[in-house]
Amino acid sequence: MTSATAMADPGSAIQAWRFLVQPRGDRRWDVFLRATGLVALLGIPVLLLFPDSATLVWLAVLSLPANSPLSPLLPTAFEPLIMEAAKWEPVISVTLVATAAYLYMEYVNWHVYTWVLGWERLARLQSRPSVRWGIRLFGRSPFWMVVVFAFTPLPFFAARALAILYRYSLPQFLVATLVGRAPRYLIYAWFGEALHVPTWMLVTVIFGTAAVVIGSRLIRRVPLLAETAPPVDDARPEA
Repeated sequence: MTSATAMADPGSAIQAWRFLVQPRGDRRWDVFLRATGLVALLGIPVLLLFPDSATLVWLAVLSLPANSPLSPLLPTAFEPLIMEAAKWEPVISVTLVATAAYLYMEYVNWHVYTWVLGWERLARLQSRPSVRWGIRLFGRSPFWMVVVFAFTPLPFFAARALAILYRYSLPQFLVATLVGRAPRYLIYAWFGEALHVPTWMLVTVIFGTAAVVIGSRLIRRVPLLAETAPPVDDARPEA
């Protein structure tokens, strides 16, 4: 290798890195696709080293869209996936992978929601009495509020939004999410192993509930991703 080539390599590496990290399109989907791609790439060496881990790898990869900005449209997608995986892998392994994948996606969601709630018009939501009431209620016991939302069927995006508006600590938020989600996923995995619900039934639940949610929003003319979509008239180019 010549000295000129050696000097050029660092520049090429920097250009390649800038190309990979350069923001592209809508930030929500840019972050989501990059997060999914990273997990998919990490799954390749795992499969090569541990061929029997295929079920856990697909569970980890599919957990991302199930818990991404698409999650309001797929409200019952992740639990059936956990139940299906538990037919083939130990309950504890399924619970650990599901929880780890969820926390990873929740870390991504936190930053996506922080960006969305940072828009001036959405920030003004805090002046509404109902939002102020929600923030005050959340502030009484933020940790256990997150735990309750994480463990129960309550819409978790609401807890996430309140935590961000309250300026709750991200590490504490993730710990509280772990405390609530881990036992919930353990229960679903146990049910999946014990009941062996037919795959076609689990698929029907996923697509059936998604069709109902999407259809109702189209009829009511509500944006499909209203929970994370900034108002169109607020759109402005990034600096």
